[in-house]
Amino acid sequence: MTKTTHDPSQNDVARAETEALALQDAEEQSAQRFVDVRQRLVASNQPDEVTRCDEFREWMAARAKTDEAWGRWAMAMDAVQG
Repeated sequence: MTKTTHDPSQNDVARAETEALALQDAEEQSAQRFVDVRQRLVASNQPDEVTRCDEFREWMAARAKTDEAWGRWAMAMDAVQG
């Protein structure tokens, strides 16, 4: 049985960057939804609810995905640069 190894390439970097940019865009949209909800909550005198709302949790989850994706991009860059 022959073991194959993956040779890192610019294509790996490009794929990782495309994924990271898409997730970053989704994060930014999620952040805007949170900002909108936050403004409504503060305006309605419910500031304690800001970090309890679904939009906050969704934004934080989106941020984590973006961070992970940029981490994969950095690892792909490191692999190509050797």
